[in-house]
Amino acid sequence: MSTSEFLSRASKRIAKKKEIKEIDIELAFVKYAKSNKCSALKLIFLNKRGFPDRTILCPGARLFFIEFKRNGKKQSPLQKKTQITLESFGFEYYVCDMQGQAEQHLDEFLDDF
Repeated sequence: MSTSEFLSRASKRIAKKKEIKEIDIELAFVKYAKSNKCSALKLIFLNKRGFPDRTILCPGARLFFIEFKRNGKKQSPLQKKTQITLESFGFEYYVCDMQGQAEQHLDEFLDDF
């Protein structure tokens, strides 16, 4: 392996370690939701894929859904179908791939009440 190949691979590894992961965005939001008197539940259904990562319960019997993604990643076709279904029932559904994005949606959701 040449020196330039080695340095290139090392640079890619460092960049990947610095990349913000989906779980980091999600867990930061869970704490934020709790500080705003909301609960961000992770509902897991057996044999049901595509359900959003978090169901957010807010005061006043209000709720919405969030699907978290790593920056630049897209929803699977099943996730998109679930989004369309939930939105057809009148629920709000957000796809968040950057830190602070979900928190902004929560603030707007709470302000609308």
